[in-house]
Amino acid sequence: MTGQESKDRKLLLQEVEGLLTFIGQPVLVVDANGRVMHANHAAEHVWQRSLAVLLTKNLQAFAPSAKLLDFVKKGKPLRDFPVEIVDGSGKRLPCLCRLHPLYIGQQPEGAILQFTEQRKESEQEKNRRYVTRYTFADIRGNSAAIRALKDSAAKIAKSDSTVLIRGESGTGKEVLAQSIHDASSRRSGPFVAINCAAIPEALLESELFGYEEGAFTGAKKGGKAGRFELALHGTLFLDEIGDMPPFLQAKLLRVLQERRIERVGGSESIPVDVRLIAATHKDLDTMIVSGQFREDLYYRLHVIPLHVPPLRERKDDLYDLIHYYLKLFADKLGKESKRFSAQALKCLIDYHWPGNIRELENTLEYIVNLEIGDLVTISSLPAIIRGNRTSEEALAVLPQAPSVAASASTHASVSPDAVPIRLGDSSEQAEVQLLLQAIQQFGKSTEGKRKAAEFLGISVATLYRRLQKINRK
Repeated sequence: MTGQESKDRKLLLQEVEGLLTFIGQPVLVVDANGRVMHANHAAEHVWQRSLAVLLTKNLQAFAPSAKLLDFVKKGKPLRDFPVEIVDGSGKRLPCLCRLHPLYIGQQPEGAILQFTEQRKESEQEKNRRYVTRYTFADIRGNSAAIRALKDSAAKIAKSDSTVLIRGESGTGKEVLAQSIHDASSRRSGPFVAINCAAIPEALLESELFGYEEGAFTGAKKGGKAGRFELALHGTLFLDEIGDMPPFLQAKLLRVLQERRIERVGGSESIPVDVRLIAATHKDLDTMIVSGQFREDLYYRLHVIPLHVPPLRERKDDLYDLIHYYLKLFADKLGKESKRFSAQALKCLIDYHWPGNIRELENTLEYIVNLEIGDLVTISSLPAIIRGNRTSEEALAVLPQAPSVAASASTHASVSPDAVPIRLGDSSEQAEVQLLLQAIQQFGKSTEGKRKAAEFLGISVATLYRRLQKINRK
């Protein structure tokens, strides 16, 4: 080797040593037998030894793992390989190791190893990932059906009994499930949700029950906890339980009976302490008859049945829901508040809402985004809701239509900032019809007339003037 080559080599080694000092995690450079060739400052700090002492040691003194040394000898690269290192005080620390093999020609001659401390999540941190966002206060509406549902759910919230929530898509089944968890004695525990329809059958079993190391190709080192284990001392929400494959239905039935699980590829019986809430939009009774759903599992789930009514069966709540979501999206999107014409509001109330609350939310977000002015007319509504109606056609049918004011029939009061029906948006005949309907709805008392004026979007004085005009006729 010439003098220049020797100089270049020393410079290269100094550059490598300098780069290693910038790495905050301990790094060891070892030969094919595991003897330490170099270490950075972080390694000196962790193992509380000087570089001179470290260079006299073997990898096994710091990371006693026969597998790790075998990977070094074979020149096999590793990423996030779990090992335990022994620090300077003799304490064992769980770490993840990255291994970069060093080759001369085709022969492995050593490796660079970087160790990162494997920090374990506390129970509080785990629970923070599985928190609820909804309470019973978020289930809006004052119709008899919704009041009865909330009352029943509140009564059974403290219990650990299994709940089966049924209802069409978009009715808010998970909102109800989260509300039950929030009102339960398990509220400090996790709320873990899984959609049985969204996960492939081949993966659903391991997602629910977890798996052991080596259970299948691609299984994580050390295995993985399933949703039942993650929901310990909390609530497990199985959404779309009707889409669960038959072989898993049998396994779930056994878990509900024994309150114990076995991981995929494992033999240990693990006790589980969870409250189970299941939900589906499917007709389970028909599925039982056709053999698609196990009857015995159905009765295990059907301990406390709850039914969330579709929006078309709770039209009394529409006015309040429209007001709430309209204001919510106006604030969220930084838009000015909107008001509906009588025809547009009637169109919304007459619509059958197959997508339920979810469709109503999307519709009102659409309106807030696209409507430039503050008045929402029938032409501003999505085509599927307005159908073939024009504003003129809506006005023509309005006097013969059912009471528009009926949408507020269950409200004790109407807030001043509620979505108003402006009488000026209608023909004179339609105005008379709406005014009389409002009086009939809210009553002829002074308080009733004040509420009617608020609902119609006019002042009390204007209401009295128009009533006097009607009486003169």
